Amino acid sequence: MALTFDHATKLIGVPEADAQPLLIQDLVNAIREEEASARGIAYDQILDATGKSDLGGGVLTGITAALRSTWKLNFATGAYQAAVDGGNLADGLDRINNTGSPQVLLRSSVATTITSSSGVTPADAADAVVTALNATAIPVNVTQVNSTTVVGDGSDGNPWRAA
Repeated sequence: MALTFDHATKLIGVPEADAQPLLIQDLVNAIREEEASARGIAYDQILDATGKSDLGGGVLTGITAALRSTWKLNFATGAYQAAVDGGNLADGLDRINNTGSPQVLLRSSVATTITSSSGVTPADAADAVVTALNATAIPVNVTQVNSTTVVGDGSDGNPWRAA
């Protein structure tokens, strides 16, 4: 990753080669490297990152990166399509210094998850989540739906219906 950091202007230079896509984890890693460098330790922290909480079975919550202060991503000029992917960039639209070229896509999700590289397959991870849910009592009360009392047991012979 060849990101550059201008602490005076608070711009993170993203070359075209690193922008197709720029993965959030790679961005976090590069920023942490800069913050720990001989030059970077003289300045305030650039980024806060959250996520990667273990849901069990090798499934982790997605990562969210939040640039501090007025830091922005500054994609190299050119006729190409850049993307920010693999997690969330908080306040993303305001964190891109867009000079009109290139076109930058923010691929965000409110429910991102990632699978660890421990060799656990997505199917195994999904099974682990289902097993954990089945072992947990989830309180459900279907006697009312949208403030309307419901009768019946949901079977073909006695379907749920308004009372």
